[in-house]
Amino acid sequence: MPVRVLARLATTGIYLLHGIPRDLQRAARLRAVSEGTTLRSALLQALREYAAETWTPRPDGESPNRPLKPTPVTGAVAVSTTVRG
Repeated sequence: MPVRVLARLATTGIYLLHGIPRDLQRAARLRAVSEGTTLRSALLQALREYAAETWTPRPDGESPNRPLKPTPVTGAVAVSTTVRG
C-alpha cells in the first residue's frame, strides 16, 4: 500500500507503529488472547492511562522486565481506533 494512502487513512484513526519487534508483537498478542482481550484494547488502555497521566512509560532500556531478546525489526503493528465524542 503506498505511503500516501496510509497518510490519508491515518486521519481517520488508523495508526501504524513501525519498529515493533515481531517477538514483542507476538508475546503481547498472546497475552491479550489469553486474557480474553485484544491487542487493540491493551493499546487503547495504555493510551487512556497515558493521556490521563496515570501511567508514564519508562525510557527505552529501563524496563525492569526484559524477558524478550532484542531481535531485528521486521514488522509494524496497525491499530485502528474509532474516536467518539
